Amino acid sequence: MNTTWRTEQLRRLNQTMKAIEILAEHPDLTVIYQGKAWGYRDLLELSVRIFRLARQEGFDVHAFELWFAKDAELFAHYGLEWRVG
Repeated sequence: MNTTWRTEQLRRLNQTMKAIEILAEHPDLTVIYQGKAWGYRDLLELSVRIFRLARQEGFDVHAFELWFAKDAELFAHYGLEWRVG
């Protein structure tokens, strides 16, 4: 994967995250965006994808690491792994 592709992916993922961010406050909702129904688990999966791409691009991901560590049980409940490192 090249840097340009990852940067474009980050941009698109960030747009999607902004569109579905209401789920962070209302995890019981479903949001329709770009023809897809997005649930809370999707929001968490998207955050993991953004984290991984951002880390590969050399962005500061410390805030993600703190959030993931704090909410590790939440991610585990949804069957998501985010392993740092």
